[in-house]
Amino acid sequence: MSQDIRFLEVDGRRLAYAVTGAGPPLVVGTPWVSHLEEEWEDPDQRAFYGELAQTHQVVRYDRMGCGLSSRELAQPLTAEREADQLEAVVEAVGGDAVMFAFCYSTHATALLATRRPELVSKIVFFGGHATRHDIPDATRRSLIEFTRLNWRLSAQMLAGLFDPHASGDQITRYTRMQVAAASADAAAGFLELNLVADLRPLLPHVQTPSLVLHRRGDRAVPIARGRELASLLPNARFVPLAGDSHLPWRDDRRELMRALAGFLHGDAAPEGNGDSPLSSREAEVLRLVSTGMSNREIAATLVLSEHTVHRHVANILRKLALSSRAAAAAQAARAGII
Repeated sequence: MSQDIRFLEVDGRRLAYAVTGAGPPLVVGTPWVSHLEEEWEDPDQRAFYGELAQTHQVVRYDRMGCGLSSRELAQPLTAEREADQLEAVVEAVGGDAVMFAFCYSTHATALLATRRPELVSKIVFFGGHATRHDIPDATRRSLIEFTRLNWRLSAQMLAGLFDPHASGDQITRYTRMQVAAASADAAAGFLELNLVADLRPLLPHVQTPSLVLHRRGDRAVPIARGRELASLLPNARFVPLAGDSHLPWRDDRRELMRALAGFLHGDAAPEGNGDSPLSSREAEVLRLVSTGMSNREIAATLVLSEHTVHRHVANILRKLALSSRAAAAAQAARAGII
């Protein structure tokens, strides 16, 4: 699987974004710092986005000041400007997108969902927070200045914080990606924007259906912050996940993918058109098959018996004239059936 890197213009500057897969758009809110090419070289990240791309067109982008986008920083850095960039990307891929909001893109995503709700169909918040009032002001200032004055050492420290059980090679690779993605001033500025944000007045106005996912052992953003985020959203469900990595592509991803599948595909699918040999329920089951779920997991997600799911899968294979679940999912995705 490859990524297609594209560019658009926002306020006279270049914004880079990448598209992978086909289907309805799933726009990934940018992490703290990012680099589309460097991230794609990481096998864990590439595999994670590849899984999502089995059912969606996965769209990632480099915020201004990072990666392949224009590196000059707008002053001052504001959440509104971050939301402007996100809005431009969502419009470029046709709107009506599912948002996957990392911790650092929570604010921009919430702003977009309130000012242009028609562009956002659902939101997944991962490792997010409404405010970091739990961090003393002096500690926040020290971390921001440390990042500005010793960016490489700060990137290494944060890589270990984000993924406590990473190997030495993984820490080195993620440190190198962060340093390649942004300058010290940009990294410090983005970190400050994230740490001082207070979304508590904004979140009650986000009406978009939302799923808040948070790993129980997350050391970068404690799970209590995720619970607070979910409690302030009027149409949200909170799902705690096992593990301690702040990065969604690390730890055991099966629980994460099951939660995503239930949220993204749990509603009844629309009736198939004349080009699809599958019923709406069969297409729904095949979408969950494509995420790697077992019959038992699909049955639990759709509130069906395991025998019923087995029968649906058998019918899918017969109608598509294929012998394996993986081949059926791949062919259906290529044909636009799922």
